[in-house]
This record gives sequence, structure tokens and C-alpha cells, in this order.
Amino acid sequence: MPSPTNTDMTIGSGLVDEKVNPRIVLAVLWICHFILWIFGDMFALAQEMSEPTTDTSVQFVAPTTAIVLTLLVAYNLVGRPARVRLANLVVATLYFLLNIGFFVDATEGWEYYLGAFYVLFNVLIVWRAYTWPTRSQS
Repeated sequence: MPSPTNTDMTIGSGLVDEKVNPRIVLAVLWICHFILWIFGDMFALAQEMSEPTTDTSVQFVAPTTAIVLTLLVAYNLVGRPARVRLANLVVATLYFLLNIGFFVDATEGWEYYLGAFYVLFNVLIVWRAYTWPTRSQS
């Protein structure tokens, strides 16, 4: 039996486990940092614009959603394929529902425009995770 190559690595699930370049890992970690930084700036700006957020559920849920996004970006690179696939299917579906909820509260055109891309990316993530190549497909 030949030794596995870079693109032929599988773990018990039969899903292909491609190796990721360390440069990509570092870039993704910076993207995670940037996502959190943007969220923090937006949250601080909302506080400064006389829109104080006193609802403790918002103060917990809003940062948690940003943190989950950043953790998932990094987990996609280092997790086992079957678990990464499942995490993407579950989290993207939850974010899809959350983003549909944002459409209900949207009042400005840009909110609908941005929301459409949120939903589009959620659908693309679910589709890509669902169609993850298996060893028999590669």
C-alpha cells in the first residue's frame, strides 16, 4: 500500500484531509483577529452614538456570535475533517436562521443588501461542507 500523499490524507471518516500551508493558517488567524476588532469597534461606536446597550442578553449574544465566527475560521484549518464538516453544517445553519431574523428587523436598504450576502455565504458554507470530498471521490 503506497504512503498517503498531501492530498490523500483521510481520517476514519473517509473525508479527505488536505494539508494547509502555514501561511494560510497565519492569514486566517489575522482574519479572525480582524473580525473581532471590527466587532469591538462597531459595538463601541454604537455605545458612543447614544445607543447604550443595557440589555444583558445583547451584551452576551453579540460578542459570542463574533467569537464563534472567529473560532470556526481557525477550527476549519486544524480540526478533523468529519468534525469540521459537522461544525460547519450546524453553525452555518444556525447563522442562516439568525440572518433571516435580521431581515425581519431590517429598515435600511444596505441592511437588506448586506443581509443577502450573509445568507448567500451561509448557504455556500452549508453546500461546501455537505459536498466535502470523500476518499472515493478524490
